Amino acid sequence: MIHGIGTDIVLEKRIAALYKKHGRAFAERVLHPAELPEFEAAARPTALLAKRFAAKEAVAKALGTGIRGAVSFRNIGVGHTAQGKPETVFAPPLQAFLDEIGVARVHLSIADDSGTVTAYAVAEK
Repeated sequence: MIHGIGTDIVLEKRIAALYKKHGRAFAERVLHPAELPEFEAAARPTALLAKRFAAKEAVAKALGTGIRGAVSFRNIGVGHTAQGKPETVFAPPLQAFLDEIGVARVHLSIADDSGTVTAYAVAEK
């Protein structure tokens, strides 16, 4: 059963401006600790930040909470399967919240083109 659906659209140039203004502190605010090595190795770090930002906003919307409390940027991790499919990883406080509300899985899709990133998330009970 579907708990919720979320979507977000981000312009990479908006994220690039925030990164330019705040530097690594912005990346550390947006990224789950496990995402930092990928960010540091990225050929286009602002593109990675834009994709992760959109994905996390979409997840928060699918959960029906927005970004607040346990549903924070740092508690939502985004990775990929061996086949390249985006997947979510949750820090313990967020996983506890998901268990409490009965969300068993969050499906995620991310697309980008010409500096625009779109992400969709479906939270499943």
